[in-house]
Amino acid sequence: MVREGLSQHGWSCVWANDISKDKFNTYNDNFGDEHFKLADIWDVASDSSIIPSSTFLYTASFPCTDLSVAGGRAGLAGVESGTIDALFKILEAKCRVGTKPNVVLLENVRGFLTSHGGEDVAETVKRFGDLGYFTDIIELDARDFSAQSRPRVFVVAVQESLAMQTMKLNKNDEVFDTWWSEINSNDYLRSHRVKSIISKNPSLKWGILELDFDVKNTIRLKDIVEKDLQDDSPLWWSDERKSHLFSQMNLNHIKDLELMQKGETYSYGTVFRRMRKGKSMAEMRTDGFAGCLRTPRGGSSKQILIQAGFGDWKVRLLTPREYARLQGVRESFILPENTNKGYFAMGDAVCVPVIEFIAKQILNPLFDNYKMSNKAMDFSDKAKTAGML
Repeated sequence: MVREGLSQHGWSCVWANDISKDKFNTYNDNFGDEHFKLADIWDVASDSSIIPSSTFLYTASFPCTDLSVAGGRAGLAGVESGTIDALFKILEAKCRVGTKPNVVLLENVRGFLTSHGGEDVAETVKRFGDLGYFTDIIELDARDFSAQSRPRVFVVAVQESLAMQTMKLNKNDEVFDTWWSEINSNDYLRSHRVKSIISKNPSLKWGILELDFDVKNTIRLKDIVEKDLQDDSPLWWSDERKSHLFSQMNLNHIKDLELMQKGETYSYGTVFRRMRKGKSMAEMRTDGFAGCLRTPRGGSSKQILIQAGFGDWKVRLLTPREYARLQGVRESFILPENTNKGYFAMGDAVCVPVIEFIAKQILNPLFDNYKMSNKAMDFSDKAKTAGML
């Protein structure tokens, strides 16, 4: 999905990697396999020469497993989230031979900001600083671009020479100097969690990007659901399954559902099952947005759709294509034929319009500035290229 978003704004992918065969298959169906290396990232780190040296941008979405409560909050010391170390091993190798990328973009869940009290983020920024990068952290939620609530953290590390031209830099160890106070009122793109990490680590190489966030999203759940399903479609749940779901709702959600049924048009809500005090509960949201999509690791991880109106209600799982629409994916994007693999492909991905926003507001301006500052260079070797790790 990173490639899908960046390609809309002039970027070319020159290399990609994942350990998942299913992800490789989806990638291959849509883009071909020319640039895809199916391998463990640690194997890649052992021989980083296989990554093209002229790449301007590296992107990476390391596993969030150890950053979540469900994953035990091991943080970057965990086996899965700790694969960020492989990325730094690659960057260190590229630094030694003078071919490190100009920009690195990381993506992860908001739990990254609170992992080990913010120390994991601070350590990440320090490691970037040791390699000659200044770093900014922004937070974006897919609900500003699509009908899905999906808050994510993006770490943007910019090579020092480029950062000096494009960022407000913290160069005098005073966190509340003008570089920070000028944008301190922007609580939306950088929450108090980010500001707290910065204020506790003023000596790190922080750089602030000036962003224009003027997004007006009108897409809601009703806009992405399949509306041509017949009443006898096998996707709709049986009365027995429907009744069981109803029995798992609390009184407030039952009242919401009763109100929806009275409508003279169809309205929609989504449901996740969650464990509350040892009991499985069906929690419904009716604000026009789906909850954050997940990978299908059991029935409770799949998002349920409720359609209500005209005195009745029906229920089913969201389809993989509806998942794709919530991720802002074009209709022509080829999804796996297997339903669970379709859920996995979309549930373990980034929201495409969010990546497009980052391309327009951050990456393209960085590249344009780089190009203007190096007019005499031959850009045939270092065009708008990205490697996705």
